[in-house]
Order: sequence, then structure tokens, then C-alpha cells
Amino acid sequence: MGESVDLTSPLAIVGQKTRVDLRHRLFLAPMEGITDQVFRDRVIALDGLGAACTEFIRLTVSPVPAKVVRRHLSRLGPVPVAVQFMASASRFIGDSVRIAEACGAAWIDLNFGCPAPVVVGHQAGSALLCKPGLMTEMVTEAVAATGLPVSAKIRAGIDSSEPLALNMRRLADAGVALITVHGRLRTTPYSQPAHWPWIAEAVATLRQAGHRIPVVGNGSVENPGDALRMMAETGCDGVMIGRGALADPWVFRQCLGGPAATRAEALAFALDYAAEVQALRGTSAALAKLKQLSRWYRAGGLLDEARRQEVLRQPDLAGVQALYHRAVDMTA
Repeated sequence: MGESVDLTSPLAIVGQKTRVDLRHRLFLAPMEGITDQVFRDRVIALDGLGAACTEFIRLTVSPVPAKVVRRHLSRLGPVPVAVQFMASASRFIGDSVRIAEACGAAWIDLNFGCPAPVVVGHQAGSALLCKPGLMTEMVTEAVAATGLPVSAKIRAGIDSSEPLALNMRRLADAGVALITVHGRLRTTPYSQPAHWPWIAEAVATLRQAGHRIPVVGNGSVENPGDALRMMAETGCDGVMIGRGALADPWVFRQCLGGPAATRAEALAFALDYAAEVQALRGTSAALAKLKQLSRWYRAGGLLDEARRQEVLRQPDLAGVQALYHRAVDMTA
């Protein structure tokens, strides 16, 4: 699949006037309602992560307010964080990109991959995969508005991968500095594994066209072995992890050769996460977020399926917290 690369090696995302230098080739995927600034900041604190991206910010009737961008970015630490925009037209992209740059975005990402029916119904996200001209227009508008790198996140297609090669070439020709390819179609459910050969096709398409911009693979990466295998099988330049990071936020550390989470670390992450959400948004939000995490959480072997179901049945935050503490005691 070409040159052998290492997840631990640096990666540059090169824009028109600036570049972003990543220490590692591991990305935290943006997932709406999941990878908010609280979760993202806590994953960043665990080390191992090369870069992250905000949840998408939807552009509808006006440019995004600076206060919205700042809320999505939250604390800016040692890991570069991109601001992701999703829109159905290019009208407000330029102004929004300039606002995001002023707020401290490391680079700009455009969402052409979200499969949610409500998003597709508004002709945004993956609905644009069959509109390469409009995608090109949106990228061109973003690139013209900033010296920061501009990237794009896509899926292989809507109900077939036929548009993939054309979309890759059009995005690259329009000036994107990086493309993330999710190895599913818009119509592919998450219950089915991602099809990594589509990522390999995307990489080959760019290389054959003479483009050297990085391609990041995404989809069905649950552990370090998956990440290494994706790079070996597809030739991609980096790996983006979403649900695998929700299940085990230490997956990035492990990809770099570090240890798995201990039970104590897993407990502290979950309860500290809930405590910060509670301080920012109240007890109901903290309960909802901790239960959301618990549905996926496998870090440290803390929750077996019986404990997980018991957690999800709890009606209050204190009860969930008590069950987490008990899980450590029972597995010690």
C-alpha cells in the first residue's frame, strides 16, 4: 500500500498560509451529542491523541456567532482542535470560517458525511456526496476565507461508492489540506462493519492524481490492532476513532504502546466527566451523559453487562455513582 507509516510519527496538515503539526496520527472523531468539549478535553488529558475536532456547527440563516464557536472549542490545550461546519450552501461559510479562526480554531473541517435523516433532509452532510460541484464551491469559499488548513470529512457514497473517486479529486483540486474518509455509505448502518477497501480506493485515487494530501481513515476501529491494520490495509496517513474512544478513551494511549486503563483510572474518568457536566449544565444533564457513556464503556473492565444494565436502570445520579464505586470494589 505504499510507504509504511507509524501511528507515533508526526503529521503535517498544510494550509495556504499556515500548517498544523500533529505529534501523532490519531484523531478523535466528532460525534454529535457525544464528543462535546467536556468529553474531548478529558480525552486530550489522557495523552496519545494527535488532533480532535468539534461536533459539527450547523450553518443555516446566518454566520455562526463567536460565542458558539468558543463554547464548542472550550479550553485550548496541547492538542490541535479543528472547528467543523456543516451547511447546505456556501453562503455563510466564509464569514463563519473567519470567526472560527479568530476564536482559535487550529483548522477548519467541513462535514460532508453526516448520515442523520434530519441532516440529509435539509440537504446537508452526506446529502452533498452526490453534489460535487456544491462541495467544491463550499471548500473554495472556506479556503479563500482563511490561511488555516481546510479539511473535509466524507463517506464513500450514498447508496453506492460510485462517486468516491470523483469526490476525492474534486475536493483535492479545490484546495483541501486533508480528507477523512469514513468507510461506510450513508445508507450503511453502524451495525455493519466499515468497508476499508473504500478507504484504500480513496488513497489510491489521490496518489494516482498526483495529490499528496493526507487521507485519514475512519470506521470500525475499536482497538490498537484495528488502527494498525487499517493503516496497513488501506495506506491511509492517519486513523480517526469515534465509538472506540467512547468505549475506551485510553485507546489512543494504547495505540502508541502505552498501558490499558486501570479500574481506578476508568472510575475517575467517568465520575470526573459527570461532575464537570453537572457543574456546567446541571444534574439531569450529568445523569444523561454518564448513562450515555455507560452504554459503551469498557475501559478498565469496570462494567460487565450485568453492571451496565443496572447502571442504566438507575433513576438518579447518586445511584449511578454508587454503582460505579461498587464496581471497583467488586472487581478489585
